[in-house]
Amino acid sequence: MNSMCGILGLISDTPSGQALDLGSIRHRGPDRQSSVTLGSARLGHARLSIIDLSSGAQPMSDVDGLVTTVFNGEIYNHLELRAELEARGHRFATRSDTEVILNAYLAWGVEGFGRLRGMFALALFDARSGHTVLARDPFGIKPLFWSRSRDGAVGFSSELGALFTLPGMEARPDFTSVLETLTYRHAFGLDTLYEGVQRLEPGTALVVAAQASAVFHVRFGSVSAEVERCRAAQAAQLPGVQDVRERVRDSVDHHTLADVPLGCFLSGGLDSSVVASLLARPDGPPLNAYAVGFESAGSERSELPYAQLVARHLGLNLHPVTVGAADFLTLAPRLSGTLNGPFSEPADVAMLKLSLRAAQDVKVVLSGEGGDESFAGYPKYLADGMAGPLGPAMRLGRRLGLGRAGRLGIAADALSERHAAARWMRWFANNDAPPTLLSGLLMAGARPERARQWVEDRVAAYPAAWSDLQRMQVLDLEAWLPNNLLHRGDYTTMQASIEQRVPLLDRELTPWAVALPRHLKVSRARGKLPLRSAFGPALPREVLERPKSGFRLPLGEWLTTDAALRSMTHDLLLSPSAQLSSLMDRGELSGMLRPQALGTTGGAKLAWTAVNLELWLQAVRAGAVVA
Repeated sequence: MNSMCGILGLISDTPSGQALDLGSIRHRGPDRQSSVTLGSARLGHARLSIIDLSSGAQPMSDVDGLVTTVFNGEIYNHLELRAELEARGHRFATRSDTEVILNAYLAWGVEGFGRLRGMFALALFDARSGHTVLARDPFGIKPLFWSRSRDGAVGFSSELGALFTLPGMEARPDFTSVLETLTYRHAFGLDTLYEGVQRLEPGTALVVAAQASAVFHVRFGSVSAEVERCRAAQAAQLPGVQDVRERVRDSVDHHTLADVPLGCFLSGGLDSSVVASLLARPDGPPLNAYAVGFESAGSERSELPYAQLVARHLGLNLHPVTVGAADFLTLAPRLSGTLNGPFSEPADVAMLKLSLRAAQDVKVVLSGEGGDESFAGYPKYLADGMAGPLGPAMRLGRRLGLGRAGRLGIAADALSERHAAARWMRWFANNDAPPTLLSGLLMAGARPERARQWVEDRVAAYPAAWSDLQRMQVLDLEAWLPNNLLHRGDYTTMQASIEQRVPLLDRELTPWAVALPRHLKVSRARGKLPLRSAFGPALPREVLERPKSGFRLPLGEWLTTDAALRSMTHDLLLSPSAQLSSLMDRGELSGMLRPQALGTTGGAKLAWTAVNLELWLQAVRAGAVVA
């Protein structure tokens, strides 16, 4: 394998113009930055060395110089593919997974990307045609953004902010995406927070002709198609507990390939505990694990005691990381005060601090991300089955204006929706968005119907034989994960220059798990039954019995009692130059900061969302690529 990194580039009719600003992605690859101009393409790369430390430098070409790539990610089946390609007569000069990508493309074209098991975002220049090909893994684990400039050039980057260092790229907020982010916690589909800037769709290649004269998309991987293939295979014989154990172990084993130290993030929940149990080696040195605790627990419940319990049980070397109000004061501008923001989930601050601590010891961390979507762990997967019997009562409560606060309010809103697509959108929705801000975004041109149409089209394309549970899982794999969780996880870990791997989100595991019938995945009161059955004996009973809960911090207490954090919040939101005041009522902004409003979880998150949105809007105005 080669490296986790960042990529940046431009395809235009004047490729020898302005040099690429690789400093804008240096945190993603502090070990080496380099670029090359080939035909009409400029390809830039910033490297964080993980495997093949001596000979995996990029940009890299095949031995005949036919194709050249810059690549962000890891290919876990590169040894198997290398053997297959060598049998076909392909030659290699390194042991890097990057060179396997080059030869897979030479052997099979764009379809070769569909053979890769791993996470990747890449750009590849083909000297034979003059085309440049962008590609992204089918789960969207690694981000890749692209846009056309004013003069028709095509730019691409691992991060949004770096894209605007390219000539002719303009950062104009997309108010529909801002509205979707406030309402649903992410923008849907391929849209981003900027007009004209798109995410490359997971499992898709964008082929850019020479001089960027034309672009077209080629699909090479589909989660939906893989789920359907696995459903057909399982129809002959349902998998058992041993099958679950073997598949999860195989994925974790593949994800541990590295020539540098690795560790794990540990929350004490089922997913991260399963991963940790498979990483722990009784005959080796203790695995480094990293967990978050709170400076003051307030009304929230810290996950740290569960992480400590698992660490003792498995013999891990646990590094607790304490998060407090001072971290929100110092790290929020780093997260949201650039063109990459806003990152308004309170957990993002904790994740960044956790990553900064882990980076002192390791370059790679494994986490349990993807376990809920793969094995049906979210409570909504259980509750959604009650939409039929409870729907009429929920709709009546909605008409009568009954309370909509907190998680119960979100559940009531979701269950009141008659149509499945609308209901599934609401499960992760934010009911606390300020009314005047939503109105201000609508007046600025936001189109609320865009997200609904994308979800309806997506759901309508799923096979008719799927259960509603499978539809919900795949929708989360196609929207919630790449546009929220994975995007945030990539950004916070790469800010600390470490690589996060997600073995519970894997080509050989995830579609297979989603394809399992409902009765094997969930009961009336519990999800993730396959993981519980397969790994329960290896974990503490408290972990197995622990109810699913989101990552919650005592943010309201800190915003109310910490003088410095309170001062920053007031200065940002109540300043005469506050950008949010052009979109919402100043009185509402002031009301959000009253102690009684901050005393609720929803109220604290609302205020924090406003803080991060203001930081981002100021960065847009100033054109700040980095904090």
